[in-house]
Amino acid sequence: MRVVFLGTPPVAATCLEGFAKGSHEIVMVGTHPDRISGRGLKPVPTAVKEMATKIGLPVMEVPDVKDPAFAQALRDLNADLLVVVAFVVLPNEVLASTRLGAVNLHGSLLPKWRGAAPVQRSVEAGETETGGTVFRLDTGVDTGGIILQEKISIGPDDTSGDVLARLAQEGGAWLLKAVDHLQNHPEDAGVRQDPALATRAPKLFPEEGSIDFTQSAQRLHDKIRAFHPAPGCWCRPGGKLLKIWRTKVLTEIVGSVGEASRLADGRVVVTCGSGSLELVEVQPEGKKRQSGTDWLNGQRLDRVVLS
Repeated sequence: MRVVFLGTPPVAATCLEGFAKGSHEIVMVGTHPDRISGRGLKPVPTAVKEMATKIGLPVMEVPDVKDPAFAQALRDLNADLLVVVAFVVLPNEVLASTRLGAVNLHGSLLPKWRGAAPVQRSVEAGETETGGTVFRLDTGVDTGGIILQEKISIGPDDTSGDVLARLAQEGGAWLLKAVDHLQNHPEDAGVRQDPALATRAPKLFPEEGSIDFTQSAQRLHDKIRAFHPAPGCWCRPGGKLLKIWRTKVLTEIVGSVGEASRLADGRVVVTCGSGSLELVEVQPEGKKRQSGTDWLNGQRLDRVVLS
């Protein structure tokens, strides 16, 4: 089939690389425009543009998907299908620009975790399984008919970054499988989602990363994993920002809730509402990431109140 691929971030770039190994003709890759960055104010291409250029695919920068010129440009390509990964909500005119409409790869087992941060919200919820869904795009938010679903596991210490990397590596093959199916069954509208089973996965905001140590250690560990690599979880001991990147859940209770203490073996733990967290990797304000032990050594104290 003649396919237009739409996407922007690294996860979409990895999916594009895998999908391009199939037999379908990618007639165009659409992505966000270069952004101006750095002291030299140089244009920086998106991860998808870099990948498309690397494998020799034509690229179209898309400043505004609502611009009628974009829909017309797609119609002029005479493509059969739009394949979308981590792009933006598309208007009807764009969805109707190809013979078979559009399919999207979403990082959850829909209808669970509809929205911008499905992987992060599943990790935050402490789930042990997620996956990818290839579905037909419609005007709703992740509401279209399901063409394919595949599962992957979430380990107890996996971060969102870990899970997204695995999804990206598998995503190209999943898209190929779905598009192969539609080539043979173009009339397939997909399995209808049950809206009663839907849950929301809104975008993560930096202020959500504030740590409340009166919560359980397990809940905080899941939250810290979910907010890694971005936007990160944090607290403010002594009024200075301390980002917490990696932790382990422990049963030892040392000191008061919200207090970081040193164990006999040098590990640093924080007592929580139930259980405690070992601070494996932290980042003090204005400094590089370091172990919890190195951070506490720098405080020249055996105990520090974090909240």
